[in-house]
Amino acid sequence: MSLSDEARAGMPHGLRLVLQLLGFVIGLALVVWCIRGALEGGEAGWEKLKEADPGLIAAMIGCSLASVIANGAIFFATIRPVHREGFMVLQGVNLVSSLLNYAPIRVGVMSRYFYHVRVDGFSILFVTGWIIVVGITVLAVMGAAVGATFLQPRPGISWALLFLAPLVALIVALPVLARLPLVRRVTRGGEAMLTDRAWISTAFGLRAFDLGMWAVRLGIAASILGIDLPTGDVLLLAITALVVSLNPLGRLGWREAAVAILAARLAAPGLGTSELDATFKQLALLESAAEASITIPLGVIALVWWARKVRAGRSSRPSSVSDAEN
Repeated sequence: MSLSDEARAGMPHGLRLVLQLLGFVIGLALVVWCIRGALEGGEAGWEKLKEADPGLIAAMIGCSLASVIANGAIFFATIRPVHREGFMVLQGVNLVSSLLNYAPIRVGVMSRYFYHVRVDGFSILFVTGWIIVVGITVLAVMGAAVGATFLQPRPGISWALLFLAPLVALIVALPVLARLPLVRRVTRGGEAMLTDRAWISTAFGLRAFDLGMWAVRLGIAASILGIDLPTGDVLLLAITALVVSLNPLGRLGWREAAVAILAARLAAPGLGTSELDATFKQLALLESAAEASITIPLGVIALVWWARKVRAGRSSRPSSVSDAEN
């Protein structure tokens, strides 16, 4: 099976490929840095991890599973106004993409293009527009959460209002923005992904839930290691972890290092420098491992299904909403 020209849309090449390979090497070095730092100090943290309540470990893994499902559901919600994609189908595609992002080059996005172009018959521009809409949910929710946290560090009613206000304003404005010629060129007939307020609101809600699962997972990890972090700091760490994990240079290492460094900067004084660094590197590694424990095994299973579907080629079922309703 060879890649078609269309399926190559998401494949890194040229300078981008070199940068991603370089990013992977740097990411590996960052992982080694985190592991070495975690092993060289913070013995108390390791002892607490060994004695951790199995229920807390299960809760972290449960948060990871909920996050994965929410991400697949975001792709379902954003495309729903224009195409009837199967919910479980998009969960499978999302799992494969998440798994392949651990590779030396980020081929996760390429796997989305390859599936939807080859199996669904979507155009490259349409898939690109779809991914951009999903990206808007990331930028909008993360931006609103950061702004609300800086203005009101302690979550509560005031924080919720500050968080919701820009999202509501954006939902109101999106139908106007969708009429712009540039947006129409990018979405190639998929403007309804932005103008259907019910489904885009659902996507925003799912992204907020996803962020919440990251925050809860980090909070549980901190609790296991005996780290006392304010809720606002935990939320900022979750935002940082989520955003950095999407960086184009690679999934591995960058997120762990960012969490460890930021956590050390946010922490209240009280621990020695080496113990502090080791403890927060343990936090970053524990949080990342909890996600990998779901993404990797489920991703491998989904990859078998993905390969069979791609090998079979174009699906014969109708995919557009109008076709399905006729």
